[in-house]
Amino acid sequence: MFMRLIILVMMVISFESFAAKKECVELLEKFKNIQSQLKQGQSIKTSASLRKREDEAREKWWNCENNKTESPSKSVKTTKKKTIEKSATFDNASLQDAPQVFSSNKDIVIKGRYSGEKQFRWLEYYQRPKKCSRPKTTQVFAFCMEDKTEQQRKFEETYQKDK
Repeated sequence: MFMRLIILVMMVISFESFAAKKECVELLEKFKNIQSQLKQGQSIKTSASLRKREDEAREKWWNCENNKTESPSKSVKTTKKKTIEKSATFDNASLQDAPQVFSSNKDIVIKGRYSGEKQFRWLEYYQRPKKCSRPKTTQVFAFCMEDKTEQQRKFEETYQKDK
């Protein structure tokens, strides 16, 4: 009888920890989602907001994993309200605190490989592979760069012949 009671108590405790870990997985997914949004590149305002949300999400997930919080589902709901309030109060004054990226206020000029008619022909000629629109790995990125270089070489040959 006593042994059955101990086994029953152990099962209840393990079930509670399993249920808590399930909630922790949800927090981890939210944290990863915010990280993926950060990787996509946004404005300074949005990036600052996402960084704050990422820090909060990481802390909540970590606390959940280490059993430091009692109900992670409640904290997720209150975070949404806090995030909305914080993003609504964000103003241009906080942009002045952001680090200065460029040392001068001169315009940035980006020059292409070709100009004029040749640039127009190149844009008609170049066909970017679908996987190169957003390369996920460095191998795919390297493939895209090599493919573009090869297409430029072929373009140069055909452009010289047409001229």
